Amino acid sequence: MAADAFHQGKLAFQNNHPMSSCEYPVGSSLRAEWMAGWTESRNTEPGHFRSSTQNEGAAASNGTASEARH
Repeated sequence: MAADAFHQGKLAFQNNHPMSSCEYPVGSSLRAEWMAGWTESRNTEPGHFRSSTQNEGAAASNGTASEARH
């Protein structure tokens, strides 16, 4: 089932859903898989600035990728 959660996360990003839309419980392995799928899609998006330290919260606070998507 974890692969399903990963795929759901990828689809969520591709359909402009924020990372915060994940409905799996905090701390669950399914949530981690969903987040990994969402993040992979974000990181492979053309023109996306990749950084191992950047996360959705940082992007929102400095007005980069997250703001451009909403």
